[in-house]
Amino acid sequence: MNAFILDNTINSRSDLGLRITQPPNPPATKRIVESIDVDGREGSLTILKGWEDMTFEMRAALLGTNIPAKWRTALQKILIAKTIYFSNDNTVFYNIKHAEAGALERRLSSLHDFSISFTCAPFRYLRSVPLTTMTASGTINNTGTVYSLPKITVYGTGSRNLTINGKLIVLNILSGSLVLDSELKTCYYGSVAQNQNMNGDFPVLNVGNNTITLGTGITKIEIEPRWRYI
Repeated sequence: MNAFILDNTINSRSDLGLRITQPPNPPATKRIVESIDVDGREGSLTILKGWEDMTFEMRAALLGTNIPAKWRTALQKILIAKTIYFSNDNTVFYNIKHAEAGALERRLSSLHDFSISFTCAPFRYLRSVPLTTMTASGTINNTGTVYSLPKITVYGTGSRNLTINGKLIVLNILSGSLVLDSELKTCYYGSVAQNQNMNGDFPVLNVGNNTITLGTGITKIEIEPRWRYI
């Protein structure tokens, strides 16, 4: 690996002048599990409570002159970035929740390095996935290895029904469309929250085929599927 890319645009090597001296090792996604001993039961009762954030570290070096200024520029980009992917595996990206950087340490007169730590959401997300547009009922295939929390834009007007995997969502569409963001648990139009105009659970797309039924009056839906991997 010779570079990481922040927010799909900032290359650590060509844009920030960083050379990776200690590559990261992103871990496998880990479940948060609670085990409860129950009298008379063979073995414990296991409850899946969620998924752990993943944390990985690396070291990066700066060479040449005016290194403190280059370091400050790099820090500004690293600490505010929302996503990251790596040049040796550019098929998936990670959602950054928090980033930290260590002190700049001098190794030679023209060589300094520092540590970088990223805390990311639990899963790896498939890059460059196109929107799926549906104008009629059908199925969508989740090619990931874990359920996804999609963003779905529903077009129509009035009270409309959207059914995904047998679960009904009733929408009161006032302005031609509504966005259902399952990751944020928010229904909105433009920048205005519209949760009061949604009745039902936010949709989940399971691994494999998912059945989607467009009720009468829904002209189309656009799905940002957010396929992801353990």
